[in-house]
Amino acid sequence: MTRDDGSGLEGARFARLGARLRYRMDNLLSRGVWAVLLWLGAATAVVVLISSLLLTVFGLTFADSESTSWVEDLWQSLLRTLDTGTMAADTGWGPRALALIVTLAGILLAGTLIGLIASGVEQRVQQMQRGKSTVVESGHIVILGTSSRLPKLIEQLAIAGRDRARNVIVVLADCEPRELREAVGTNRARLHGSHLVIRSGLTDRVSDLSMVRVREARAVIVVAEDDAENDTDVVKAVLAVGSAAGGFGRKPIIAELREVAMAERLARACGDSVHPIVTTVAIARLTSFMLRDPGMADVVDELMDASGGGIDLIDASDVVGLPFGEIVRRFHGMRPIGLIGDDGTVRLNPDGASVPVRGDRLVTIRDHEAPPTAATEPFAAEVQPQRSGQVGPADQRPEEHLVVVGWNALGATLVASVAEVSSPGSSAEIVYDPDLFDADEIEVPTSTELSIALTPSPRLSWELSDVEAAKATSFVLLGYVRGLSAGEADSRTLLALMLLRKRLADLRGPTPRVIVELRDADNVDLARQAGADEYIVSDAIAGRFMAQLAEQPERRLVFLALYASAGPSLRLVTAEDLALVGTVSFGDVVTAAQAAGMLAIGWRRASTENATATLSPTVSTMVDLAPADQIIVVA
Repeated sequence: MTRDDGSGLEGARFARLGARLRYRMDNLLSRGVWAVLLWLGAATAVVVLISSLLLTVFGLTFADSESTSWVEDLWQSLLRTLDTGTMAADTGWGPRALALIVTLAGILLAGTLIGLIASGVEQRVQQMQRGKSTVVESGHIVILGTSSRLPKLIEQLAIAGRDRARNVIVVLADCEPRELREAVGTNRARLHGSHLVIRSGLTDRVSDLSMVRVREARAVIVVAEDDAENDTDVVKAVLAVGSAAGGFGRKPIIAELREVAMAERLARACGDSVHPIVTTVAIARLTSFMLRDPGMADVVDELMDASGGGIDLIDASDVVGLPFGEIVRRFHGMRPIGLIGDDGTVRLNPDGASVPVRGDRLVTIRDHEAPPTAATEPFAAEVQPQRSGQVGPADQRPEEHLVVVGWNALGATLVASVAEVSSPGSSAEIVYDPDLFDADEIEVPTSTELSIALTPSPRLSWELSDVEAAKATSFVLLGYVRGLSAGEADSRTLLALMLLRKRLADLRGPTPRVIVELRDADNVDLARQAGADEYIVSDAIAGRFMAQLAEQPERRLVFLALYASAGPSLRLVTAEDLALVGTVSFGDVVTAAQAAGMLAIGWRRASTENATATLSPTVSTMVDLAPADQIIVVA
């Protein structure tokens, strides 16, 4: 039997005591900065108290003491913990030894305090960089999610809000704020004086939505992720906004969706405050307009840009009881194009005898600087219209032979829009990459007027035959979204454009029109140099759509009516069609178009390279129109 002298037991107890102390210290440190500060304060008080008691017991005192009282010793001990130079004047080895111990303890405690403060500041900076602090704003716009459309959306919101005293745009996305800020690439010039705040969090979590104060926001925009295959995330975010804001109906919520059926169900479920927009359908409709009227891309760019003349809804109380035909001539700085009732019914280019009632609003094309007031008398035209009745492009179109190169969500709606207005004998060929799409994934409409063919073409191996080249009337190059970044998709599209232009250069006869879809606006100049007749920057158009709705959500109803396949829409007619060749005022243009059953809203030069459209000039503006110059009308 071995003899136990108790040393092992004592060692174990000592080890357990050390572990217990470390455990207590870990718990203390884990409680945060304030707990450690209290601990440091207590340790300093203990050191100072022990020092003063020792001085009193042994009848000693530090140098510079004015008395030998305990309070004086306490004060002198505290000074030595705070300032190492205080002990230099001490005399006697007893006071010196005690002063050294107190000073060393002070250095240790002060170093710990400095490190703690530095760590706390660093943690706070990291927290701010992670975007977790609460936004203290009201009347701001909140954007939920991130996509390639975000830069243009932010820029348009900044332009639209440049007249506000303080325009704040808050973005909440599940990513690092620094990365998102770099991706957005905004600078002071593009923000136009607005403030951009980025926070990191989940768009469908109520606590994160409270962090960006959606309850106090004036509008909320939910964007769809680029690679999202369905609308699940957007729907969840909209429902979370309703919960965080205390219910729907308090503020407009603009939701970008991919499916028309889901957009309709969401609007019915959440009420009038939720404004869903299927951007792919809107862009596809605009593309079909470009196929119908060359030059429409310039009109759309000007109409949708927040810095130009756009759609605005104004109160019609000043013109209640007046026929719409007279109302058109009562406004000198804006162009009325229709009426919208209390129930949301939109009437574009109504009959001239139509009279607005109380509660109606005027749908206008208006520059933001133009006053929304009617004149007391209608303006008079200096040149009387020489033609009346239907003018411009005929409703019956010739055969359309469309070739679509590439595929994305725009394709199905684009082909369907073309099919709705096609003449018998028209055709559409869809050239797609089988590495990115299967044939059964490409949904195309059935049409008795438009025959549709699918042609697989991996990695731009597609070659245009002489028969196809001679037959084609239009080419539309769509950018791939699936599996490719915006830069990769645009590079592929631009290369296809150059190959196509090289092939078309060898043709005789009329050259088909080429419309190119780009995802990055920075590549527009490359598309022009490569030979695109017109281009669509889909991300930019989508961003402009959402920005327009954020400022005035009721515009959605007007866009739906204006870009519908049937009914009044944007058209381009030549100045010669309206007998307006020469120098005329825009008031003359408005009068001539009205006599022909159309509403003129501007013009577009046909002979100017890189021509841009002019919308909603004053009626006194003089313009020299060539026969091929185009009048922009709603007809």
